[in-house]
Amino acid sequence: MHNIFLFARREYLETVRKKSFFIMTILLPAMMFGFTVLPSMIASKHSGETQHIVIATSNAQFANDIREQFSKSDADNASRGGKTSDSASRSFEFRVDTNVSPQGEEALTQKVNSHEIDGYLWAPPESLSDRKFSYRSRNSGDLDTVGTLSSAVRRALLQQSLRTHGASAQEIEDALKPIDVQAKKIENGRVTESSGMGTFFSVILLMILLYVTILMYSMSVMRSVLEEKNSRIFEVLLSAATPKELMAGKILGAAAVGITQIAIWTLAATPFAAQAISIGGEQFHLNLSIANMVFFGVFFVLGFILYSALAAALGASVNSEQEAQQFQFVIMMPMIVSVIFMTPVILQPHSTMATVLSLIPFCTPLLMYIRILVETPPVWQIGLSLVLLVGTIYAMLAICSRIYRVGILMYGKRPTLPEIMKWLKYA
Repeated sequence: MHNIFLFARREYLETVRKKSFFIMTILLPAMMFGFTVLPSMIASKHSGETQHIVIATSNAQFANDIREQFSKSDADNASRGGKTSDSASRSFEFRVDTNVSPQGEEALTQKVNSHEIDGYLWAPPESLSDRKFSYRSRNSGDLDTVGTLSSAVRRALLQQSLRTHGASAQEIEDALKPIDVQAKKIENGRVTESSGMGTFFSVILLMILLYVTILMYSMSVMRSVLEEKNSRIFEVLLSAATPKELMAGKILGAAAVGITQIAIWTLAATPFAAQAISIGGEQFHLNLSIANMVFFGVFFVLGFILYSALAAALGASVNSEQEAQQFQFVIMMPMIVSVIFMTPVILQPHSTMATVLSLIPFCTPLLMYIRILVETPPVWQIGLSLVLLVGTIYAMLAICSRIYRVGILMYGKRPTLPEIMKWLKYA
């Protein structure tokens, strides 16, 4: 046992002293921040732009209704959580043009082309009867403005229809008042403040973190084994310890590195954990409870040991990193399958498919953890998944340590599957 901790300490110190450790500790959360939070923050900044839009329709009342409903949509977005969308960060200036002749259409098109206006809504009488409209602008990718405009047109048509049937102004306003449906989670027999958006983004964030760290550090174990094998340093180390002690020390050392990095990220994120995040006009908090973080640590350690044992065996079996890359997919496949089935598991965490997949040991670290975050499964399922996972880890350590014991001293051509089976018997 003393040798195992010596090798674990050596592996840990050797890794944390590398520049790559500090770079990845800073770079990975920065990349996740840049891909998730930063775009919404940039979109929330007031750009000061004024969009000039023309509503081309022969019905002046309909045009005024569109302008009114568009303004209300922006106000609703702002009141629900700040001006977070791109349309809310710009001001809009509408003008009505009742000339819907072909000449008027051509004139508006040329104004857009010459940057006099940013776009125009083409709504001739036949568009009102067919309920088919078109918004023409230089930027066909401005989906946010098109979406808000479509909503305004739909509400204006409804407003016009209600007015035709004799509804009063107050009745029309009440009918068009926006509806806000908030998702709340029932946990332990009571309604909690955990929102659906907060739970979803918590699942995505922690799942990505779990997936990346397990694969990154298990592949690091493989490269470390391969590097020491090629440098023949193993021939010196084996004089002081057994192959099983070397493998156990390397896995424990790499696991300690992963836990250190996650602890740094957790401490750095703690001051921001209580702050609300606003996306799409909705504010929410990440569901980072103590229980969730404890389960995160448990599934990280167990998943890491399982995949690191496979990676160490792979590193000992091959002779170069090029050969190892050809077989990495075999190790990564269960994790990739877990990511593929992530969405169905989030939507139906108690379905038969989700239950079966989460009990498969190679998928348990990701899928069972997702189920715990979304809707805590029965205790017996969590316990059974942990028992199966620990049992699989024990079996894989026994198998992989035998491959490791023979493979680290084998050089030359790449071993075939029958040869690896013979190694299991020899060891």
